[in-house]
Amino acid sequence: MFAQPIGSQLMRSKCLVSFVKRCSSLCTNVENVEKHPRFQCDTRLLKVGIIGVPNSGKSTIINQLMDRKACPTSSKVHTTRSTAMGIITVGDTQIVFLDTPGLINENEKKRFNLENSFLKDSRRALREADIVGVIHDVSNSHSRDRLDIKIINLLESNKDKQSILILNKIDILKSKRKLLDITRLLTDNCVDGKPIPGHQQHSTKLDFEKETKAWPYFKDIFMVSALTGDGLPEVKKYFVDKSKPGEWMFPDNIWTDKSAEEIIQSSVQAKLLDFLPQEIPYSLIVEIEYFHINEQGVINTVVLVKTPSIRLSKLIAGGGYGKLRQIIQSVQEDLQNAFKNFVRISIVLDPPPQIAK
Repeated sequence: MFAQPIGSQLMRSKCLVSFVKRCSSLCTNVENVEKHPRFQCDTRLLKVGIIGVPNSGKSTIINQLMDRKACPTSSKVHTTRSTAMGIITVGDTQIVFLDTPGLINENEKKRFNLENSFLKDSRRALREADIVGVIHDVSNSHSRDRLDIKIINLLESNKDKQSILILNKIDILKSKRKLLDITRLLTDNCVDGKPIPGHQQHSTKLDFEKETKAWPYFKDIFMVSALTGDGLPEVKKYFVDKSKPGEWMFPDNIWTDKSAEEIIQSSVQAKLLDFLPQEIPYSLIVEIEYFHINEQGVINTVVLVKTPSIRLSKLIAGGGYGKLRQIIQSVQEDLQNAFKNFVRISIVLDPPPQIAK
């Protein structure tokens, strides 16, 4: 059973009527949002900047906290292309998550042909955030024992912000002792700059000129699994408790700052990353060719995927268009989870693969 149609919800929100009329966004445009009746009540607000290296599970955690596929995800790196907001409204409290691209360097940007947003958006998000959430993948045996130097540099330049450490994918790491050892290494046996009683501190001063692996100033530490949802209710409660009196940024029926078209485009890009091998999907261009939403909130859309060659179009289509149908079905499921309503989607390849259906 779908939630109440999004289209009808938006039409009741006066500040979004103009968007609904031209069917260009069912999620955003908060023009004159301060006039919304909820803003005249006592409300609370918290802005949370979520950072981490690529594929650490940032978007998946936000989706679990929001209980909808608001942020597209895939098994490959660099799915999130720019900062996106995910919004939860709980009672009188609104939590705004700033989901950022995975932290990269210039070489990675050139290799994957990535936008400048990958280098800039995390810094911008942290300037806006009240709390910084660092997502760390404990299942990666090559990097789980240390924090990336790019994360430490960001935390150091935003030392006035409260930060928390969220250890993700604990369902894969079976040893609880190993998990505790990782925690000690990542925090230098400290919480909020103070040594944890009963544990030896590895160092008393961090040298940020060298590649350090710890941040001793995390206010709190959480151990979660984005896949199963374990530990995330405690994270959500923590954010609600940390909220402060303030006006909401969005009406209570808004759950992202992205337009419907942007969400659809990002979801198709994410599925291409999942279904195609190696770095092929990074060379594809995804565009919305047609979009319409009716009064019941049902979405009809056609997405154009431009490929460098007919050969790649054939690869995406698969034999008898079988792979393309799988991609479409998977995208449709994700979009219906995001919008809580029915979505009809077609994907067109350019140039056409010219194979028999």
